[in-house]
Amino acid sequence: MNNLHHFYFSKKTILYARLGKCTMPFKNLKMNILKRYIPFIALAATVYVFYAFVYGGALKYAEQYQLFQTTWDYFASLTQRPGGIAMYIGRFCTQFFFRPATGALFIALLTTGIFACIVSLSESNKYKYQAGAAAALLSACTLLNQFALANSLVCICIGCFILLIINKIKHTKAIAFVLPTVIAATYWIAGGVPASMIVIYLICNNIATKTHNKRLWTGIAVATLLIIVAPAIARQVFGVQLNTVRAFVGADYFRYVGYVSKLPVLICVFIGLLPLTMLWQPKTQKSKRQKKSISVRYITSWILVICTFVFIFQRKVSFDFNYKCEIEFYARTQKWDKIVAIAEKHHPTEYSALIYTNLGLAKTNQLGDRMFEFPQHGVFGLVPDFKLNMDYSMALSEVYYQLGFMNFAERFAFEAPKSNPDYQESARAVKRLADINIIKENYPLAKKYLLLLENTVYYSKWAKKSLKYIEEGRTNENAEWAMLRNLQVNDEFFYTEAERDMMLGKIFLANESNKLAFDYMMAYYLLDKKPEKFMNYVSLGQHFYVDRMPRAFTEAALYFMQSKSESMLKNLKADENVIYKRLLDFGDIYNVSKDDPRLKERFGDTYWYYLITN
Repeated sequence: MNNLHHFYFSKKTILYARLGKCTMPFKNLKMNILKRYIPFIALAATVYVFYAFVYGGALKYAEQYQLFQTTWDYFASLTQRPGGIAMYIGRFCTQFFFRPATGALFIALLTTGIFACIVSLSESNKYKYQAGAAAALLSACTLLNQFALANSLVCICIGCFILLIINKIKHTKAIAFVLPTVIAATYWIAGGVPASMIVIYLICNNIATKTHNKRLWTGIAVATLLIIVAPAIARQVFGVQLNTVRAFVGADYFRYVGYVSKLPVLICVFIGLLPLTMLWQPKTQKSKRQKKSISVRYITSWILVICTFVFIFQRKVSFDFNYKCEIEFYARTQKWDKIVAIAEKHHPTEYSALIYTNLGLAKTNQLGDRMFEFPQHGVFGLVPDFKLNMDYSMALSEVYYQLGFMNFAERFAFEAPKSNPDYQESARAVKRLADINIIKENYPLAKKYLLLLENTVYYSKWAKKSLKYIEEGRTNENAEWAMLRNLQVNDEFFYTEAERDMMLGKIFLANESNKLAFDYMMAYYLLDKKPEKFMNYVSLGQHFYVDRMPRAFTEAALYFMQSKSESMLKNLKADENVIYKRLLDFGDIYNVSKDDPRLKERFGDTYWYYLITN
């Protein structure tokens, strides 16, 4: 009787809907549809908003260290290995991370796809929404690590989609032949982890439903054996140049290729074990006690999902890293004001972020005034030592590029992708190398870099425009190239980190209109605590600072002068007199107690405080 009523109600609802009548059954239908899709909309919106507006810096960071090419050769080079198709899709999505509002859309679609697949797979499971939410949210967390790649998210999504297809055909007579074939295809498309997830899911599902389908069990046994021997087949038969672990995993989940990220593997194992949760739920509801037990289990399952997600999220997320990435991106796009604005709200904690902050201050003519408002850690936050590290290499290249030292800028831009742990080319480095060679008028080499960028999405327009400038001999129409061409140092000399102050001096002396080089030289002497050299060269900045010297330079000059002669302090300007009175107040407190908290409170942004704390 209930079935007949349900059939009658469904027919009646459809009839009213077709007639366009606003009836109560039609309203109920719309409400049911809305309720059904609310979880998917909520999940997609949450993931999208987080990555587009909260954690977008991490996406920009990931994009700069790959160079996705829209060419057949690039596609073929990836698809010749297990998991290569998933890697191609992952890198395709990553190129859109340049604009987080677009890149976050791909992440939201992939995570929602995982959620939808699990809900569809678990129609008879009362915990399907909890299981789907857990897998989808944890999959979104795989991108929180700075070295994570989007490949892992793509692989999980592909595995879930293929599992959904297999679940529809598992009762066919040809399953013993179809399943191993599909598993082999899954291995080559997405790697051994998603293929293993499918096999584990089918085994657990058979156990939970007590299935005795011999053809299915035979297919599972053959598929399991195939997964075990697949890495050896890939290496011996297809000549895949990967070690056994990488040949099994397939797509790289982490930028360090020798490291297998644990979270994507655990997510796949979790999805594979999902059918066993059906053993935890009662099949009938007869008494109030049973109903109460079901409610407790339902609430407990949601609490478990939320706690697991919060635990993983807290361990993976780093907002300091995100702010650093935002600063790096604005240095890359030369939005110096935005760098300073971020640094004001979130003082940089990493050297690379501090390097770009100091560069941003210098480019906005604030370095001499405000450098000690931010935590300085010696000269390494201004011009760091070279390390075989992609972040430091690009930071050094950016600093020397803006100073006009093109040879060193080119060297470090070339080093950056070579220190990339997954051996990918860097879009940012290639663009910088193209800029440098245009400035140096080495046009044949510049064209090679521009032709690479021409086959990209975000850099194609810029590359074509630059090629046109070169072909028409109009490169001086680009203001940045023209300015840096005028500032560039043509003298050749050996790079040594022990004499960076001399190199900064050479840059300035090569072109005494280079204010950035002068500011960097003076700041270097202050951070390195070299008063004699600072006092020897500070007067050279008078034509840059006609009205007044920057505050930090004045603080240093007054401090060093008072130790020599009081007569040198006569005829101070108004602002210098104010700074000198502050210096006396600082000395009075410091002489009483070096640990007085008022020193940091009142003078924490001065050069004097830097001297006593570093």
